[in-house]
Amino acid sequence: MQERTLQQKSVRGVKWQIGTEILARGIQLATIFVLARLLMPADFGLIGMALIFTQLAYVLFDMGLSVPLIQKKDLEARHYQTAFSVFLLLAIVFYTAVFSAAPLAARFFKNEQLISILRWLSVIFFLYALRGVAAIRLTKQLRFRAMGVLQLISVLVYGAIAIALALNGAGVWSFVAAIIGQELVLTAAFLLVLKEWYAPVLSRSTLAELTGFGATVFVTRITGYLNVNLPNIVIGRWLGESALGFYSVGYQLVDFPVQRISKNILRVMFPTFSKVQDNPQEFNYFYQETLRGLLLAVLPIFAGMALVAPEFVNIFYGPNWQPLIPVLQILTIVGLSRSLWTLSSVVFLAKGRPQTELKINLAYFVSLLIVLSLVYAAGLQAVVSSVALLIFSFMLVFLLSSLKMMKFSLKQWIKTARAPLLGSVLMAIPLWALKMQILMHLNMLPRLLLIIALAGLLYVVSVLLIDRSLFSYLRRIMNSK
Repeated sequence: MQERTLQQKSVRGVKWQIGTEILARGIQLATIFVLARLLMPADFGLIGMALIFTQLAYVLFDMGLSVPLIQKKDLEARHYQTAFSVFLLLAIVFYTAVFSAAPLAARFFKNEQLISILRWLSVIFFLYALRGVAAIRLTKQLRFRAMGVLQLISVLVYGAIAIALALNGAGVWSFVAAIIGQELVLTAAFLLVLKEWYAPVLSRSTLAELTGFGATVFVTRITGYLNVNLPNIVIGRWLGESALGFYSVGYQLVDFPVQRISKNILRVMFPTFSKVQDNPQEFNYFYQETLRGLLLAVLPIFAGMALVAPEFVNIFYGPNWQPLIPVLQILTIVGLSRSLWTLSSVVFLAKGRPQTELKINLAYFVSLLIVLSLVYAAGLQAVVSSVALLIFSFMLVFLLSSLKMMKFSLKQWIKTARAPLLGSVLMAIPLWALKMQILMHLNMLPRLLLIIALAGLLYVVSVLLIDRSLFSYLRRIMNSK
């Protein structure tokens, strides 16, 4: 009964998260397309430089407290009060640190505009603090419908602000104002929906209960942040703002499926995994169902993205963005690797064993640092190719480690992945041949639309022919209310 109830709640959560996130993704993509026509690649690179620092503070922000607050079963008001106190103190610390370090960041990237940009963006730390506990509580209560709707509203606010200011010649400040506006609306909405308020009461003993588990998670997040942003730092410092603009936009495109599909599926499933962490049979059942759904969603997206990159970039970004095409195609490997990495990460966190991910993250960081120091002078494509090859290799190591811990056989994993993997291959290869031999005479927009339509048809037919059980799997998801 517990398995069925959890499955129903989890499937409902996944459906709402994916539904609202698909809408949010569409709005965000449309916003980027418009901004790409109104702004220059250097503007995207400049905001990318600023986000390196604000994202670091965001990663460090909760000191790893959110995971134990979701993962632990028996919590009292004092745990949330202590967490809120920590969030407020950290907001002051990070605001002061970013405000003070802004001139150093500007000197490193050789751009004085970064000083005022970073100082304005640092106010969002106080907004993180105000909504931190609310976000944790809503996640723990499996209220993903409400969270999805609120996220959708905030994306609409971001798009409206950014486009309006870009039309009026605000340049990079379009991004700055939009980020602050989005965070302000999201914070107010979370607090209004939760309707629970916790006074800031700091208890050392309570903090010790949470940080024992959270310390490893905290360090893992730091190394994960460094692994994602080290290429940004190298490209921005040594290859320039425009190169960073191409990389950051390409990374955002492949990160959409990771953030909007992969991480939202796993955000929903983490509380479920945590509830059944002591029951290996139920845990492996939920893992297999999650793996199947994840691969069915993301594999065709990344394969299709690599296939239509030339048409996509030319239509939606324009002639100033030609160097984005090969960067985007290579980064699809990074997107797929990050999706599977995230699933393995959730498995270790739900089992209360984040140390393995920390070790792999540290090894990846050292390897990435060495590789980037050797290849950055060869240019942007060399950097991107190195990142893709390295993260794919380490993803495989992490995946095998998670399977070993769960006693989930590699043969069983391959069997679960067979339909989406073969379906994506049977979709991509014939369409690539058709495109190169026949469709190139068409204008770009009709060619893009035709390829997308054929890709969807080929993929659906292929996966259903390969694995007939997917009929009942999809029916079960659609019928969950």
